[in-house]
Amino acid sequence: MATNLNKMTVDELRKKAAQNSQNWHSADPERREALHAQNVEINKILDARTGSKSSFDAPSGVWTVTGGTDYAAELERQLAKQSSVLNNMVSDYQNLYSGRNDAYQQIAAQQQAAQAAAVQKAVNSLETQKADADAQYSDLLRQLYIDKMRNRKNLDQQLAAGGVTGGAAESTRLGYDTAYEDALRQGEQGRISALGSLDQAIADARLTGDIESANAAAAAAKEQADAYADTLKFLINRQDKLDAQQEAYEREDAQRAAAYAAQLAKEQREAEEAAERAAKPTLTVAQVNAAIKAGVLTDAVLAAYEYYYGEAYRQ
Repeated sequence: MATNLNKMTVDELRKKAAQNSQNWHSADPERREALHAQNVEINKILDARTGSKSSFDAPSGVWTVTGGTDYAAELERQLAKQSSVLNNMVSDYQNLYSGRNDAYQQIAAQQQAAQAAAVQKAVNSLETQKADADAQYSDLLRQLYIDKMRNRKNLDQQLAAGGVTGGAAESTRLGYDTAYEDALRQGEQGRISALGSLDQAIADARLTGDIESANAAAAAAKEQADAYADTLKFLINRQDKLDAQQEAYEREDAQRAAAYAAQLAKEQREAEEAAERAAKPTLTVAQVNAAIKAGVLTDAVLAAYEYYYGEAYRQ
């Protein structure tokens, strides 16, 4: 019976005690004694589990219980409450994280758009410079050609007026043409160099813009990850606290159960010792032997004989 009672919850024990009290009124004397004994055991268990103090008033037949807490039920209530709080906090943080994530995405998109606009503005400026430089070099080469043709005409007139003809005139013209070709080549090289520098500047501007955009995206991603990590740390710490609280409740419950088991063991030992004391005869072995020898075979002598020798006395 005790083992079955120990497996019951506090609520089940209270219901069982109430049912026993109700059945007591219609039970016979022997059954009443058994029901009362069980209620005594039930209230001992309840006192050990809840910290209450139970007492029975025999004349009125009323049990009085003071104080006490159903620790198991309280643990369940606390865990349910903490679980509800935790779930609400998780929901709140998920909403917060979602909102921050949307904000990060929006900021990142705005940063990328602003960076792209800045890069495009720089590229447009460089493209304009490139077009201007190309036009300037084209004008320069065109002017160089015009000057060449004009100077060539003047050169021919000057050679004719000076009487320079034949190889000397041809040599002078060749030197002039060579100077023109050198100037033309230098001008073309200058244009290629200038346009190449501008192309490189355009490529650098685009690359720089890509790097800055990547850096901005990485910074936003890191901030986002840090915020998520902070949320996780908070929730983990909160769960650790809940686990610690649950362990504390379980330790207290185990301590109460151990104390109750120790109390039952003590009561059992005391009952056994009391029973042994009650069963041990008041007569000593010598007194029993002397009484039997004298023919004094009273109930006390016979009971003492059976106690000491483990069998009934036979004449």
